[in-house]
Amino acid sequence: MILLKTPLHFFLAISVIIVISSFSKDDDGKKPETDPTVYYYIGEVKIMTPDSIPLGTYVALSKQTINKKESIISMQSISIDQKGETKEYNYIMSINDPNFVIRDVDSTYSGIGKLHGKAWKWLSWNYDIQYRNPVGRMVGKDFVSLWGLMVNKDFYGGDGKKLMHYHERHNFITKEQFEILYLQVLKGSSK
Repeated sequence: MILLKTPLHFFLAISVIIVISSFSKDDDGKKPETDPTVYYYIGEVKIMTPDSIPLGTYVALSKQTINKKESIISMQSISIDQKGETKEYNYIMSINDPNFVIRDVDSTYSGIGKLHGKAWKWLSWNYDIQYRNPVGRMVGKDFVSLWGLMVNKDFYGGDGKKLMHYHERHNFITKEQFEILYLQVLKGSSK
């Protein structure tokens, strides 16, 4: 039996219940699953050298669509740098559980990865991506947490030397928040 001695213990117990229930399927059919399912995130991306010298911080807005029927996950993301400049990234993961193939829509990279956990309720995944422009390789691991998505990845140049480390934290937001922020980013980038 768990003793809830402090408000912190109570908060942690409630948090665990919420996380477990959000990843478990209701076998009684009371909670119908939607397909595709869409998640929205706002995140902070920190880039640094291999010896931890900061190279910059970006903000990212992302829309992730999980389509079980077609066995794909797509991500639409726009990043904003410290100067207010934006760049859009879009990729598709073709799922063959526990493996996947990933490629961006502009054909600048492609790679493979492995999913960890129960099908369509994965808690982490790792990947190895080959880039064409710039030539290099990205190796990373993502995992789901209480608040969203954590990403740790490293970029290696064509010579195999580690050039950059990325640490990202993406928090869940609502569809409405995403749409408002996305429109503001587009307005700001068109000036």
